[in-house]
Amino acid sequence: MGILDRSNNKENIFGERLKKLRSVVMKKTQKEFSELIGIPQPTLSAYESGRNKPTIDVVINIANKCNISIDWLCGNDNISAISSLADLMNVLFDIYEANEFSCKTVIHDRVDIERTGETDDNLRNWIQMTFYHNDGRLHPEQVYCSDICSMIKKAYELHSELINYDCSQEYYNTQKNHIIESYRDFPITKADYSSVSEDERLRLRIDKLRAELEKQQNN
Repeated sequence: MGILDRSNNKENIFGERLKKLRSVVMKKTQKEFSELIGIPQPTLSAYESGRNKPTIDVVINIANKCNISIDWLCGNDNISAISSLADLMNVLFDIYEANEFSCKTVIHDRVDIERTGETDDNLRNWIQMTFYHNDGRLHPEQVYCSDICSMIKKAYELHSELINYDCSQEYYNTQKNHIIESYRDFPITKADYSSVSEDERLRLRIDKLRAELEKQQNN
């Protein structure tokens, strides 16, 4: 079987996902996208429509230039469970590296003063990750902000039904798989700073520090 063969599934999974990546996530026309990945526009159109299938070299090139998973492009959607803290750590890095959404993290470090049995959050040690539903309005490239909030809400509500005995394990599993599948065709790309030179990195760092200082002074 070839890299794009996928039994009992969509015949043009690659083309559909390539189009989703181009138009929804990267918001590029076929002309713009074909220039980015270095292929003729008619060839790109043929890939998206399913008239032609790309070679493995083309698939790798697209994945590298768009910072997207080859597995996702080709429809290899096997889900790996979180079975260790290393798996969870990988998920955390994936969240922070994502281009299409972001989260605000607050670290409330009170390790040295938290007492046994303490219930006051002001005196406890905790870390909070916040996802904003409408951050896409401020950052148009973050196209999944509202989706992320909706996903967290769905997962929380369904899991609450299970642990409060409002539904059976069988119902929970069925609904969980249905929700997961409904988001299958939406890719996540990763931020890549490898092209930033050392001089540019230092300049950008100074700009950020200056902006943070001005914000503190204004407040």
